[in-house]
Amino acid sequence: MKYVAAYLLAQMGGKESPSEADVKAVLASVSAEVDDDKLKSFFAAIDGKDVAELIKEGQAKLASVPSGGGGGGGGGGGGGGGGAAAAAPEPEPEEEEEEEAMD
Repeated sequence: MKYVAAYLLAQMGGKESPSEADVKAVLASVSAEVDDDKLKSFFAAIDGKDVAELIKEGQAKLASVPSGGGGGGGGGGGGGGGGAAAAAPEPEPEEEEEEEAMD
């Protein structure tokens, strides 16, 4: 994917048909590693093809891929299990009324 991105960046930078060296330069500018075999494979795959046309074809393919919606989340699920039972709230102490002695 980084080779595609670097190729497109080089193209946007003014290179109508970027070379392997152009792509390497873009990747080197961000200290990205380059696997020469993968880079050669990428260039072999796009050789003689219009990149804009490839992007259109890809978008048409993605249009048929279902995305979003319908999933719905699962429930939260039961809590822990087996732990100590929750402590019952302590009753509030009642205020004692002083009894007045009536003589």
